[in-house]
Amino acid sequence: MRQLELADRIFRLRTVPTMRSLPARDLANLAAQMRTVTFDRGEHLLREEDVTKGFFMIVSGSVTMRRHGRHIGTVRGPGAVGLLSLLARDLAGTSAIADSFVEAYEVPKETMEDIFEDHVPVMLGTLRWVSSQLIAANLENEPPAFSPPTIPIDKMVGERELGLVERIFVLRQMGAFKEANVSSLATLVRKMEELRLPAGEVLWRRGDPSDATYFVVKGMLDLVWDEKRSQEVGPGYVVGGAETIAGSARWNDLVTKEPVVMLRGSREGLIELFEDDRDIGLKFLSLLAKFLMGVWDKRAEAGILSVGTAASVPDVVAFETARPSNATLTEER
Repeated sequence: MRQLELADRIFRLRTVPTMRSLPARDLANLAAQMRTVTFDRGEHLLREEDVTKGFFMIVSGSVTMRRHGRHIGTVRGPGAVGLLSLLARDLAGTSAIADSFVEAYEVPKETMEDIFEDHVPVMLGTLRWVSSQLIAANLENEPPAFSPPTIPIDKMVGERELGLVERIFVLRQMGAFKEANVSSLATLVRKMEELRLPAGEVLWRRGDPSDATYFVVKGMLDLVWDEKRSQEVGPGYVVGGAETIAGSARWNDLVTKEPVVMLRGSREGLIELFEDDRDIGLKFLSLLAKFLMGVWDKRAEAGILSVGTAASVPDVVAFETARPSNATLTEER
């Protein structure tokens, strides 16, 4: 490979916020593994029904993005398509069709997996980026209805504090922790604080710093998004996880509607868990990516574009404009 082309690839990689922590040697190795590809107008870069084999960094040209047959927007170079589909580890990805002649670099799936395995800061940076995108997306959406847990975890709550086994059981009913290593979960839950609060208790207000994630075991709470929108959350929900990971301020109010029991996990505890057990970190990343892709579907049903707009929720890294959002999130089970 010519030095000029390698230098161009390294430059493009350095504009991706989540790649900036890569050492120079690893960045050069990644750049060397990228494959130059071109697509004529009408050709597919990605098909929704196919297994995602990597993502594309668009050098020039434009690409139409679709999900479930609905147009969700247009991506123009420089940018990248297919990243969230790759992170979600799911066949329910996104179709990308060239609107014109497109030049791109393909980053193989295996290469990204090796980077996440060898470089925890890159995985954590990607977690922060997806979290901030999901937060911004939720600001645009209507709050979802409460969905009760399949297993009534609130029934295990008695007068005494939850024990180690009960805490592990509770976390394993929630999203990315369902298949988590018991030893890793035990380390996390031992550091958690159990909260038993009465009705009418304010846990946070808009603008408060986010330093913890709350796992609801029993009781109902209200997340007040704004004057017209609020969301009920209850057993089985993880509240405030995305802004805690992203390091963003709370953008809503959280108030108990009735007596509640929750487990409070610190940001440091979560980060240590992801560092010690990369697989949990990747599953958590996959969960957030799927939530974000679910937002596209809701917006597409309403005829609202998610990609290539000022308030986009993209399957794209917009290199010049990627930035964290000052917001929060309620993660559903």
